[in-house]
Amino acid sequence: MNHTVLMERGRKASRHVARWIARIIGGLLAAFGVLGMLTPIPFGIVFFIVGLMFLVPTTPGAAALVKKARAKIGLFDRSMMAISRRLPLPYRRILKMTEPDQIL
Repeated sequence: MNHTVLMERGRKASRHVARWIARIIGGLLAAFGVLGMLTPIPFGIVFFIVGLMFLVPTTPGAAALVKKARAKIGLFDRSMMAISRRLPLPYRRILKMTEPDQIL
């Protein structure tokens, strides 16, 4: 087998593993964030947003779900907009994908 073919297979496998790791980390952070939002001081929103940063690029269903939630829940949409304005450009781009008027 050709060396370049083996290298390409290795790259594809590592991207696949990285995507699953991002999904697991994102899911855990988002779940922890939801639990944290139930406390008197809602610090969980930070963990929830960071979890979404992992989930949105790697899971198309998560992006659609967040987009639908933002369209229905005005407070959630305003919170996401306020947070995204403070983020660096690469992270802002990820959250922009979930804006209700954006096409996925």
